[in-house]
Amino acid sequence: MTAQQKRAIYILWLLVVPMMFYIALHYFPAASYDYVDLAIYMAILLATLMTSISLDRVSITLERWVIFSLFFQYGIVAEMIFMQIAVFVLLFTMKSSTPKGFRFAFNSINFAVVSIISGVIFHVFGGSLQEMSLSEFLLAGFIYASAYSIINSAIIYLFFKWLKTDTSRMKKIILWDYVTTILLLPFAITFCLLMQQFGSTAFLLIGVPFIIVLLVSSNYMKSNKLNEVLSSSTIIGHQLADSLRVKDVLLTFIDKIKGVIPYDNAYIVDFRMGENLVMLACKEGEFHNDTPTKFSLPQKRGEGDGLDVEATKLFMNKKSVEALIGYSFDTSVESIMTAPIKRNQRTEGFLILTSNQRYAFEEMHVKMVDLLTGYFATAVEKARYYERTVEKSVRCGLTGLYNFRYLESKLDEEVIRYHTGEVSTLSTIILDIDHFKSINDTYGHQSGNDLLCTFAALLRSYQTPEMTLARYGGEEFVMILPNYEKAEAVEFAETIRKAMEESSFKITPDLSEEREPTIVQMTISIGVATMPIDAKDGKELLRNADRALYIGGKQAGRNRVGVYEKEKENILS
Repeated sequence: MTAQQKRAIYILWLLVVPMMFYIALHYFPAASYDYVDLAIYMAILLATLMTSISLDRVSITLERWVIFSLFFQYGIVAEMIFMQIAVFVLLFTMKSSTPKGFRFAFNSINFAVVSIISGVIFHVFGGSLQEMSLSEFLLAGFIYASAYSIINSAIIYLFFKWLKTDTSRMKKIILWDYVTTILLLPFAITFCLLMQQFGSTAFLLIGVPFIIVLLVSSNYMKSNKLNEVLSSSTIIGHQLADSLRVKDVLLTFIDKIKGVIPYDNAYIVDFRMGENLVMLACKEGEFHNDTPTKFSLPQKRGEGDGLDVEATKLFMNKKSVEALIGYSFDTSVESIMTAPIKRNQRTEGFLILTSNQRYAFEEMHVKMVDLLTGYFATAVEKARYYERTVEKSVRCGLTGLYNFRYLESKLDEEVIRYHTGEVSTLSTIILDIDHFKSINDTYGHQSGNDLLCTFAALLRSYQTPEMTLARYGGEEFVMILPNYEKAEAVEFAETIRKAMEESSFKITPDLSEEREPTIVQMTISIGVATMPIDAKDGKELLRNADRALYIGGKQAGRNRVGVYEKEKENILS
């Protein structure tokens, strides 16, 4: 809402509410008051306001039966005064992101207008504070209650439209408001008749039982809600457990908690060495981002920074958010939840949820988060173990490069990408160290292994993110180059060949007695093949690159780039 809208509501309150009370006092004089009865009404009203129930995610208070009964017995003025008191009490019992002054002004205007109009309708249709037949009372009461609910809903709907607020849930809210109003009407009429017949004793006959039933119903619904929370947590826990990659666990966790906790932005922060903070994943709005734009955090935790490593904390308004020292949030953030992520009683990270509404989070959400972060920590550990296991199975233990097993599957993936149009061409180069057997025989196998690792490091320096580099076997290595034309692949291979030729490698021979460091020069031969001109599938592409290596590289004198061209190989020297 804008400052202009706030001013408009406050001015409207000054104009409307006093005028409504003036109309009530002068045109609808009250019957004589029994102050003991009024005290009983007030006690029941306050007890009812303290307890709400939730139906289909709509929070409902049931004070209307008390208000109606009061109106039937004492008229519009008493009903208006009690309703204004109820509006004031609800400011503190029902959480909302809207400023209290604005909420009070609007609701005060709303119910003042509703009270006058529905009261007039009651009298127009034969309603009276004097004696009436039961049928007349029921008819007038039904029309009054219907008018009360409909006028109230209409004013709220127009108000939301004026504020340009989403009204998609209004249909459901209006329906529940009308249904509960009509269901409460018999209680209101019965209580009024009993108060007229038995006086304050009626409080024991219907007031106390109603409040007891309300409390039981409220606790029952909270219990059901807790069961729903536990059920949802179990489902989310299974979904996390099914995610095999750490990244999938992170994204699944952030996405799924959105369905049970009303956050706007979510951040998962790693807590390393007991002090370092590293962003692992975040979701701002509907988008996952690698780098957050609405939140920044320090590199290290500081004492008294407001972040608790032991318990989940709620910061429910901007004033309380200031307790998070060193953490910068978007100006729209009103509420924050911080939850430690623990494994084996040790905090390893934090979940930070933000909302653009004040008082957005509840104690129920705290229980939910505490349960889910436990599932999350277990799922992350499982995913990390899986990734380490997979990594070992697809990596060369010596060089750390991918092995032949991974190379085959990756080449198949790249071929599929070519056939689906994701890449335009696909080139493969095979690199082989010349005379490597003699190097092993001269300097020893350990020295040979050292040279293989050094060569692997040289190849990594030329690797880009879209390329795949693997050890093919022995002293042979393969690079898969998506979107490389043959000429580009040849030029790239020649660059590596020259770099190898011009490099010197320092080793400590394990076969010599002195074990003095020695400088070794090495050369490589390379074979190049490109899809689609040289092959139709991955195996043929790799085989033809291998043929180019041996025919155009090795047999042509080594230290060359062999290029596959059907049955004829060109040599780039």
